[in-house]
Order: sequence, then structure tokens, then C-alpha cells
Amino acid sequence: AFLPAFTYSLKVSPLIEKISDQKDFKKLLRTRNNVLVLYSKSAAAAESSLRLLSSVAQEVKGRGTISWIDCGDTESRKLCKKMKVDPNSKEKGVELLHYKDGAFHTEYNRAVTMKSVVAFLKDPEGAPLWEEDPEAKDVVHVDSEKELRRLLKKEDKPLLMMFYAPWCGVCKRMMPSYQQAATELKGKYVLAGMNVYSAEFERIKEEYNVRGYPTICYFEKGKFLFHFENYGATAADIAEWLKNPQAPQPQAPETPWADEENVVYHLTDEDFDKFIKDHSSVLVMFHAP
Repeated sequence: AFLPAFTYSLKVSPLIEKISDQKDFKKLLRTRNNVLVLYSKSAAAAESSLRLLSSVAQEVKGRGTISWIDCGDTESRKLCKKMKVDPNSKEKGVELLHYKDGAFHTEYNRAVTMKSVVAFLKDPEGAPLWEEDPEAKDVVHVDSEKELRRLLKKEDKPLLMMFYAPWCGVCKRMMPSYQQAATELKGKYVLAGMNVYSAEFERIKEEYNVRGYPTICYFEKGKFLFHFENYGATAADIAEWLKNPQAPQPQAPETPWADEENVVYHLTDEDFDKFIKDHSSVLVMFHAP
């Protein structure tokens, strides 16, 4: 279908598929497994959203599909009614619904920004971005190596940087304390966060010895000094440490489990096969110290 003439002035991406017929919509859902649909009460109401989604469509090309249904159009009105969608009931006259594997999945209710919509379409079942949490407004969110270099170059205040992965449970548990500290220490210190899970950040991870998540680095005037390793820290703990930042103290080596007094039989490469063969039933825990 051709887009209305007014959309050309908006530079609407040809990747956005405008649908008005029910058969075309069914075909779209049958042939695409990751579809975000913009329903609008009119073409004018869709203008702002189409501008944003045009950029999103380019970013998710090959991974997700964006479609537009103008419920104000005579032909499309039947389709909207059939899908039980009424954008007129929405404040801005638009509604974003996601369809996955041919069926309705969820209403898009995250931040309507380029970064958030792209992240959603790349992982529709993933957690929202950290910066979408209003409590994290005082954390400086860094998206690229270029932004990181710029921040380190210009920032005079002491800076704590959390390198994290979005799936990391320890990171998620620490984030509330970290963002609370960012708010309480605003103006004196800078607390920042950067998702470095992607392979594109291998150089960053190598430079700052990111071997696990989170890895929290302390900087002064752009120079890395220490790692902060108290991952159970409260906001007060973080503030107290920043008053007198120090390198992590070496820990006493742990006693190997096999050397402790216990009734568990500790297998080795040498006796594993024989032990399994000699016993009719064995429960084995494979572990790392």
C-alpha cells in the first residue's frame, strides 16, 4: 500500500508497512514473527510517531517489522474494529501493540524513544533499559565507547562507573542502591552505568579488566584508579567508600572444599570413572571454587 502524500515530507521509511485490509494484516502476522503496529485515530495523530518509527525501522531491519494502521481511514476503520483497537481512547490518539509469532503479544508501554523501542524490538521479552526506571534519572547512562571517552575527558568530579550486563542478577540487586547513591551524591560525585555485554565492547572490557558483572571502576579526572567490589553495598556504603576510595584489599585464600571436614566424597580426574563404576547410584555436583 502507498503511504499518504503528507508522509513523504516526513521522510517516512519505506520499511514501515501501511495496512488497511484484514487479509493483508493476517498475511503480515503469518509471515513476520516480530511486528510492532502503530494504530492511530488519524494520519495527523500518527505524524510524530511515524517520524520516530522511521528511524527505528532502519535500526531493526531484518529483525523486526513496523506497521501502521490509520483507524481514521474509512477502509482501515473496519480492521481496527475487528482487532478491537480504539486509538481515540488514548491521550495522543495513538496506540502501539506488539505481535509475536502471529498472535498478539503485548501493549508497548515503555518509553517512546528511539533507544527503548529498538531495544524492545530486538528483545520483546527482555527487561526495560535501566534508564527507563525513573529512579535512575541521576545515573549517567553511557551507550558507546565514544560517549565513555567523552565523559572521562570532561568530568572533573570523581566518577564511579558500573559496567554491567542486562541479564545479570547481581547487577539488578545492586542497581537500586547505586541509583539512590547517585541521587544523594549528585553534584559531588558522578555515578554512571554502561551495558557492555555486547561483543562491540571487548576493547573496553579488556582495558578495565571486566571479567564478570558488575565490574565497578573508580575514576578521578578521567584516570582509572581502583575497582569497587562491595556488591552488597547500600547507598550509604557507596557514599562512605567514596569519601576515602581505596583499592580492594587482598582476601585470604579460601580453604578448598575437599580439605574441609565433610562427608562428601570429592572426586578427581584419576578416580572419577572408577567411583562411578563401583557405585550403582551417584549424585555428582560439578562446581567451581
